[in-house]
Amino acid sequence: MKFCFSGNEDSDGEETESVVSEARVPVGKYHVKESFAPILRSIFEKYGDIGASCHLESVVMRSYYVECVCFVVQELQSTPMIELTKSKIKELLAIIKDVESAQLRVAWLRSIVDEIGESIEHMDEHHIAEMAKANSDREVETLNKELESNLESLAQKEQEVTDIRTKIEEIRKRLGELELKSSHLNKNILLLKSKVDNLDSKSLLDELV
Repeated sequence: MKFCFSGNEDSDGEETESVVSEARVPVGKYHVKESFAPILRSIFEKYGDIGASCHLESVVMRSYYVECVCFVVQELQSTPMIELTKSKIKELLAIIKDVESAQLRVAWLRSIVDEIGESIEHMDEHHIAEMAKANSDREVETLNKELESNLESLAQKEQEVTDIRTKIEEIRKRLGELELKSSHLNKNILLLKSKVDNLDSKSLLDELV
């Protein structure tokens, strides 16, 4: 930020040419850059003469500090809210602090810049919260897919277990049937063996003749 006051131009030609001066116009008791004049008039209309209580005697210096206020207002008006950063707000608050040290009445401006600073802080917090939520959503989605896959695998294994249990029951039933049949056959075999053993084959042959 450069402020160039007419009447204080250096006699050195080169230095004078290096400074791009801007025409100054009177606004109340001050002489300010032409680009700041509409801003200062608006400030006076709304807040009165903000430099009335300034302890500086020099009109040039009072004008300088008034221009500082105009600069802050101009920066706020020309910069989109989304482009304002914490460092920019810190810079503007430092200017306001210097202006306050000269006893200019700028409490209204500090209040606005403080509020903008809080808004930026909230915007940053909102952005961080959105990023955290996006990360959380991605993790939830990943875990849901993993859970779904594991549930499908579990369902398949449970079906396999159910099929195996069914086969086991069928095998046990068949084994029971075979064991019962085997028991009956054993009984029949013993019975038949007993009958065979009781036969007197010789006597039977003797009865033939």
